[in-house]
Amino acid sequence: MVQNGYGYDIQDKEMSPESGAVEPQLATLEQLRQEISHLKQENADLEILLENTTEHSTQIETELHDKNEAMQEYLRHVHCVTASAAAVENGSFQLCMLDDVALRDDELGQLARVFQSMITQVKQREEKLKQQVEDLKIEIDQARRVQQVSQITQTDYFKELKQKVKQIRGS
Repeated sequence: MVQNGYGYDIQDKEMSPESGAVEPQLATLEQLRQEISHLKQENADLEILLENTTEHSTQIETELHDKNEAMQEYLRHVHCVTASAAAVENGSFQLCMLDDVALRDDELGQLARVFQSMITQVKQREEKLKQQVEDLKIEIDQARRVQQVSQITQTDYFKELKQKVKQIRGS
């Protein structure tokens, strides 16, 4: 008998029933049948494993795709907040610039809402300060006029003119 690569004993000469080697051949045949059965089971197990792996890889690919899209949207919204901050800096900010981001229900959406509120308050304060500056300009102009009138009325020439007007009215 010669051993092949599968661990089975194979006789290289023909066996005859009279030689008494039938029983070892039957044992070898049974061993081969068991090995075939075992290989069939392993093959079925591998096919199930391959099917599961393929199914899971499709699910994982879908999840990765969805997460990638969500991350890209998140990064677009982060860019929008950054661009809004730059717009505040150069004076071109519009509240609607953050409307899409403010609709989010996460921390970035909260940041956008707080940013919008903060800008609204800053604009209101800025308008209030502009109005106060305008009011102060008016007060300064009035005080300047009063001072100029006072300077004119304190001159000797104005006093003389005032005296002449009294004389003319009195006559």
